[in-house]
Amino acid sequence: MENHDEERIASAGFAGKAELALPAMVVTATLGGGPVMLYFGQEVGEPGKGQEGFGEDDNRTTIFDYWGVPNHQKWMNGGLFDGHKLNAAQQNLRAYYKQLLKVTTTSDAVINGRIYEVPATGNMNKRMYAFIRYSGKQRLLIVANFNRTEALTANIQIPEEILKVKSSSPVTELLTGKKLNIPAGTSIPVTLAPVSAQVIEF
Repeated sequence: MENHDEERIASAGFAGKAELALPAMVVTATLGGGPVMLYFGQEVGEPGKGQEGFGEDDNRTTIFDYWGVPNHQKWMNGGLFDGHKLNAAQQNLRAYYKQLLKVTTTSDAVINGRIYEVPATGNMNKRMYAFIRYSGKQRLLIVANFNRTEALTANIQIPEEILKVKSSSPVTELLTGKKLNIPAGTSIPVTLAPVSAQVIEF
């Protein structure tokens, strides 16, 4: 989602807040089965702020100048690589990315599965998206809400073909590890806060 040519997501000239990228990152990481790449510093909210030389103050991280990447350097912590110089929000953001990458590298449904695009239902609009990844071993419902003010509320119907796949009990949201009080049935009720995403194993 980021590279040296583009403005940093957390920069004032782009989204202004690193957390606004999380729904898109979840979709990007789970839609395909290949490796997920992060541009260094994205996982700690690097804003690309400052006048670095050739590029001026352009919301990007330069590759042409002798220039530090402050949030990334906080995570490096003088060579300890323990993140102790990150603030709480940056540590939480990095933990989110770490868990998302764990899901993408260990989930059979992501690595080998097929995709079923969920039709719009409930109050879903153009800023809300859901799809199912499923293999012979696992079923995942991925729901993303890009809307900044409106919650997503829907009852997602599961096609019969997917219901035949091995189910998981209890139903679990994998990004938090939270067990959901949802029976594994023909539909899954979802309520999703603005600018958030869930990966539900069912």
